[in-house]
Amino acid sequence: MIIDVHCHYTFTRRTLNDAERFRFEPLEEHGRRAVDSFISPRIIRTLTWRLMRRVMGFDARLEPGEAFDRVLDAFYEKHLCAESPIDRHVLLAFDSYHDREGRRPPAPERRRDRGSDIYSSNTLVRAACRARPDRFLFGASVHPYRENALECVEQVFAAGACLLKWLPLHQNIAANDPRTIAVLRRCAELGLPVLAHYGEEFTLTTQHREYVSVLRLLDTLRALRADDAMPITIIAHVATPCTPMGSSASYRALCEALLGEFADEPLYADISALTAWGKVKWLRRIAKRQELHGKLLFGTDFPVPLGLRRLRGSLRNAYADIASQPTWPGQALAACQAIGVNEIVFHRAATLLPNVDAFTPVATT
Repeated sequence: MIIDVHCHYTFTRRTLNDAERFRFEPLEEHGRRAVDSFISPRIIRTLTWRLMRRVMGFDARLEPGEAFDRVLDAFYEKHLCAESPIDRHVLLAFDSYHDREGRRPPAPERRRDRGSDIYSSNTLVRAACRARPDRFLFGASVHPYRENALECVEQVFAAGACLLKWLPLHQNIAANDPRTIAVLRRCAELGLPVLAHYGEEFTLTTQHREYVSVLRLLDTLRALRADDAMPITIIAHVATPCTPMGSSASYRALCEALLGEFADEPLYADISALTAWGKVKWLRRIAKRQELHGKLLFGTDFPVPLGLRRLRGSLRNAYADIASQPTWPGQALAACQAIGVNEIVFHRAATLLPNVDAFTPVATT
């Protein structure tokens, strides 16, 4: 089974009125109706977002709201639900930014504001997985500073979550915070993997540069390993930089850990977004490092656009066939296969993720 472990599912402004909700995501809170997914005013105005809209073929005049979200629905349907060699996509929830006291500020307007550039509730993502269990798996997101975080993690796991997603440099998550460590311990007990982004970020605002480096997480995992309490941990994008001039310190530290002291431990990385314009250099490098491939998982980071033209020289005669494929995830898969990524990478997730059949109806006789 080929599983895309890293796939975003976000809308500009959507509320589910009739879905079964998690207790920690009520429909009304503090006298206000919940929003199950949004994109912040700050991020919508950025050059990155404007370029993504153009590449995705969206009308530049569309404003956040119902009309825009209907276009997004069609886009997700086209790329994620079409027949494909990819058997399942892990749809990722994305919990709110939390400050040190566990407070959730409103969606940020200005660059200096602290808050969530995107938000997708666990309620929203679980509903999508229930609607299409043949295509989607539930990637949950629970901020460790959230009140009753351990109980929330237990709820999403019991509801079918196959992993937990964090982006510490945006969400404000310190790897050595006691609340983070407590959640990591609980994930180890449950068998729930943690997918965490370290290294640079280019789509969302880097609000906490102190959490860019993977080194503090590795220190935390060492301590948990000593207590036999280390969860399955997946580092997004192999911690690669976003641009040719970016720092590769986290990438180098992660590779050293994967091949060295954590070679026999449940530490992995996904290759998501390595087909994006700024990362294809790293895809080429990693494809050649076959010794790493036993520790890698396939992912796409959809809907981040692909940079296939930059791979044209490496793909050679396969380029035209790959570019003609109708879905972006299918193109990413074919490009990774053609460039030499080992087949073990595409099938590794099926051996690690729990709850893969959580939403599949049980056959009766």
